[in-house]
Amino acid sequence: MPAAYFLHWSDSELASLAETMPGTLCLRLSAAACRRTDDGQEGYLRPLELLFEGATWRGDGPALGGVAHGTLLLDGQPLGPAAHVLPLPLDRRGLVVCHVRLISGTVLQIEAARVVVQIADAARFRESHAC
Repeated sequence: MPAAYFLHWSDSELASLAETMPGTLCLRLSAAACRRTDDGQEGYLRPLELLFEGATWRGDGPALGGVAHGTLLLDGQPLGPAAHVLPLPLDRRGLVVCHVRLISGTVLQIEAARVVVQIADAARFRESHAC
């Protein structure tokens, strides 16, 4: 399935990181900075959830706030044009390693066997009007 959006970690907003069931983590972005692939329009998907199955994680502070930088690798390789850009929707298995650094300085690392990102019907894309 071709990508409908590319997620850019920086400028996204992390709302929560929680275990939804044993071994499954949900990283919820209240605003996901994205670029639509069909027309290149920049904007935000709200909300967006990344599910990590078979997951373990560690962090050195609260998992909440603006994202300064992030990467996601599958078997050591980026899934998109770069490690900090993620094609959406997504459903991949392998050695998933996700690093997220928040503006606050908190660093999160997630390791998993599968990552799934579906664009929910409730998610809305809002164009950015930044200059």
